[in-house]
Amino acid sequence: MNNRAFPFQKRENPLATPVKPATSSDKEKYTAVMEKEIRIKVKIAAAKKGLQFSQYVEEAVLEKLEREGL
Repeated sequence: MNNRAFPFQKRENPLATPVKPATSSDKEKYTAVMEKEIRIKVKIAAAKKGLQFSQYVEEAVLEKLEREGL
């Protein structure tokens, strides 16, 4: 196997906001199921805001809980 470094460097997204890495105690992984069309819309909306998909969903859930007084 070739031990040379990959000839291209990964470029960072200049529009993305820096994200604090979560420690394992901060977050919990989960699986959710949704309609394909909704997932596509959420991915586009998250990208437009410079957020990761999971960050966008988390914000949406928190807003919904706040509206419902929970």
